[in-house]
Amino acid sequence: MPTHLLAIDLDFTLLNIDREIAEENRSAVQCAIDHDIAVVLASGRGAAGMRRYAETLGLDGPMVTCNGAFVVTPAGKIVKEHIMSPERLGKVIDFARTGGHHLNLYCREEVLMAEYTPWADVYVNKAKQHPPRAVGWAGLMAATPNKAIILSEPETVLAIESTARALFAEREAVTLSEPEYLEFLCPEATKATGLAAVAELLGVRQDETAAIGDYYNDIPMLRWAGTSAAVANAPEDVRASAQMVVPSHDAFGVAAFIEYLLRGASENSSSIVYNEGRAG
Repeated sequence: MPTHLLAIDLDFTLLNIDREIAEENRSAVQCAIDHDIAVVLASGRGAAGMRRYAETLGLDGPMVTCNGAFVVTPAGKIVKEHIMSPERLGKVIDFARTGGHHLNLYCREEVLMAEYTPWADVYVNKAKQHPPRAVGWAGLMAATPNKAIILSEPETVLAIESTARALFAEREAVTLSEPEYLEFLCPEATKATGLAAVAELLGVRQDETAAIGDYYNDIPMLRWAGTSAAVANAPEDVRASAQMVVPSHDAFGVAAFIEYLLRGASENSSSIVYNEGRAG
């Protein structure tokens, strides 16, 4: 089937090691647009942290932000939104506070934290945006976030992941988006549900969608999309969830995937794509 909608993850997929868009990938995205493929960015980042990348690519359509919990256009029009319930939020806050973990809440355009810790600087360096606003633990409890993340050392994140999952009955409520990020969401909010909302808005069938990503929070989207790819730097479980593996994020895997998608429309497509099948 031809592809009419392409979802692209940002960090360690579209972005290089400096968290910028290489010219090879930018040109490939423009080529996809020229071939009538709607391109949507799909990230765990909040809207504010994604907007400059959308502008660089000339995208004015919806963005799947906060791992699908907040789907919004660069101009601020909300397509779909999930907000954590006070009960769910209270469990997350208690878990983070008693464990001494840094917690960020994503509330549409703003990111909140209880108090400054060195992890706030880590977040700023990764996201390349303003630091979260400190509001105290009571301020966090009064918020209406789309998602929450604990930031810690990768070994700590892995050590507390199973305990965090035990807080909720739904497996989808907890995910990892980077080695230092443990994320908490409404179970209905995934990149798959975000991409599905965009597809419905644009009138695109599921088998006409494509997606590419690199980490565990991308797995639902890779399994849902009609055509999917994982970059070579993705963990094994993520690669197994995609239909194919393309070169790494620093070797312009997004450009290779777009070239693959356009083979039917371009005689110059010569990318090599490694097909490993799809698990689940």
